[in-house]
Amino acid sequence: MIKRLLLLILIIASVSASAQIEKELPVKPVPQKLVVDYTNTLAPDQKEALENKLVSFDDSTSNQIAVVIIETTGDYDISDYAVALGRAWGIGNKETNNGILLLVAKNDRKMWIATGYGLEGALPDATAKDIIESEIKPNFKENDFYRGLDQGTDAII
Repeated sequence: MIKRLLLLILIIASVSASAQIEKELPVKPVPQKLVVDYTNTLAPDQKEALENKLVSFDDSTSNQIAVVIIETTGDYDISDYAVALGRAWGIGNKETNNGILLLVAKNDRKMWIATGYGLEGALPDATAKDIIESEIKPNFKENDFYRGLDQGTDAII
């Protein structure tokens, strides 16, 4: 009985937390873009180059990668925020769940690669973490955000 009560409380808490995150998410841009920089970190030509690469990848494979740069996730864990944002924006195909979100919370100095269930075999969490550590972070430490994102998305592709 106590186990069932605890399970029910856990389910209610997780649904409530998910609903709270969704209230904090930025609105999906119209028209939809695969590179969204709310911090103006990237120059327009850099955003365009990344966008073109990701659109080409989407067109050739139907797998979709989105890059979003925000100031902060607030009080939310970056992984929870990334999953909620990917779902809210519909990154990837709904039937095959083949979307990947590379989320950067610039002021928090955190990043996360959220992989849809359809691509978890191709990009497991360990590989995503390695891409962040070996491709993205070293460039970010040198304040070369574009190069980090460019090399990171190349490694994902």
